Amino acid sequence: MTVSGRVSSLWRYPVSSMAGERLDVAPLDASGVVGDRLWGVVDASNERIASPGRERHFVEVPRGHARWTSQAGVSISADGSTWAQPDDAGAVEALSSVFGFPANLKPFVGRGQGGFRPRYEHAPIHLLTTAALRSLERELPGSIVDERRFRPNIVVAWPDEQEAIPENAWLGREIRIGDVVLKGSIPCGRCGFITIEQEGLPVDVELLRTVVKRHNRNFGIYCDILVPGEIRPGDAVTLAGA
Repeated sequence: MTVSGRVSSLWRYPVSSMAGERLDVAPLDASGVVGDRLWGVVDASNERIASPGRERHFVEVPRGHARWTSQAGVSISADGSTWAQPDDAGAVEALSSVFGFPANLKPFVGRGQGGFRPRYEHAPIHLLTTAALRSLERELPGSIVDERRFRPNIVVAWPDEQEAIPENAWLGREIRIGDVVLKGSIPCGRCGFITIEQEGLPVDVELLRTVVKRHNRNFGIYCDILVPGEIRPGDAVTLAGA
């Protein structure tokens, strides 16, 4: 194996569709980053799960903040400074004001247990390379191509290749990051989420149009976890053979 890249950044999203948190260390178990996508947002008036990339009704949900710690579990905030538990009535009311609809937060349950199910159960880890981001920047020089739009767990600093999205060639291959071993599984299909306004990022419908037209709607890859462990920014990233 030859070291070709490094971990650039790590992300966790304790509440699906709300803003994530950048990590100094990402503990991985068999299901993904510990604390990732444990809760979801619903419209309390009809119990519809928030889908900001598909329904305009939910486009303000990414303005809410969430974090996770081993001591407190998931915490939520409307402003990123005052934190509370997901069942705190005052905190949920504050989020509802930000979202523009009466919100409710619910924990997800596991496969086969019924109840409130996450929309994405096939994707323990989402990985994206800086080379892919630079490719999209070249295709859309007037756009702000920011990794936060794409909600990856792992961003890998990777040199430019002939392929615009180098990680497409990692499908079916082992990806070693320190003692952790991942395996590329399927491409990450994109929806309107990448176009919506977020903190410091304007609305940009051309992003999705370009990804659909030039990359068959895919950008980044999903990975399974073969060997869990901890990863940190700066860790070496190596690939096994095809």
